[in-house]
Amino acid sequence: MKRNRRFWIVLIGLLVGVGVIYVAVSWFGDGDDPVKPPLPTVRVGSVTAEVEQSTYCWEAGSRATCADYGLPEADDLQLITVKPGDAIDVVYHADPMESSFYQIRDGELVPAEPVVPDEPGIYLFEIGGEWAQGDSRYVFGVSVPEN
Repeated sequence: MKRNRRFWIVLIGLLVGVGVIYVAVSWFGDGDDPVKPPLPTVRVGSVTAEVEQSTYCWEAGSRATCADYGLPEADDLQLITVKPGDAIDVVYHADPMESSFYQIRDGELVPAEPVVPDEPGIYLFEIGGEWAQGDSRYVFGVSVPEN
């Protein structure tokens, strides 16, 4: 009788343990947070830029999350080669209530126009917006070669 009782105690303990793990993964996720803003599409001239998620706070249903990122260095991004003066076109998943466009210079955000500078070099940008679900910032970089 004791052996049978011990079996049931171990079985119930295992089921409770599995249940706790299932609930923890359901609530806290497995590291790939589904509560993230969608990435915009950025076209520079005729080339699509590689856009990286940056700082955001986003809400989806009853879940919300925030993440804070520092400004990137050129080595952190996949740069695309573009022509001087190319227009930068940003298409968001939905029109933001407010949007911003900055060039990253020496680790600082400087308001900029969505146009590639005329001088050869590497240029980093931060774009972003505010929506009903939250706010989000994105980064990308371009390289303007010597003629």
